[in-house]
Amino acid sequence: MRNKMYMKLGMIAVAGASMAAANAQSNGASGLSARVGVFFPSNNLAQNLSSTWFVFGADLKLSGFGASVPGTGLNSYLGLSADYYYHGSDSDIPVALTYNLRAGQMVYSAGIGPDFRNSGDLTSTGVGIGEQVAATYEFGNMPTPMFIQAKYFFSSRPELSGFGVYLGIRF
Repeated sequence: MRNKMYMKLGMIAVAGASMAAANAQSNGASGLSARVGVFFPSNNLAQNLSSTWFVFGADLKLSGFGASVPGTGLNSYLGLSADYYYHGSDSDIPVALTYNLRAGQMVYSAGIGPDFRNSGDLTSTGVGIGEQVAATYEFGNMPTPMFIQAKYFFSSRPELSGFGVYLGIRF
């Protein structure tokens, strides 16, 4: 029952991001990116590197909201980011407003927002505030813009914090 609720919340977030994509300008044509990868929870990383979780997510550039440009040759923009990672009965859906800084083929971002989490029992289910930081490398000269991304999630539940590695595309 709880997992269905989290999936619905995640679908609503992705649907909202998709509807706004028509107005967005970004690194890709529409400003929407999708990614898939693996997540390593930080509390298990030192003990067991084989404790990997499946993770996927989407980003949307918010073209209607300007962000200050910190220097020459740099671009910056605000965005929305939503991810879903799970393993067994543990899951998390961090949604964040992000500040993104582009320098050539690298994009650095940091964000904060609601963290919809489930740590396997009813007492650990809820919403908190989560943060994230990421570094992304975009491959140049490709018909479909592809990227690799490393992202660290700071969940409101420490057992759901950790490191994600993604492969993605921009639309």
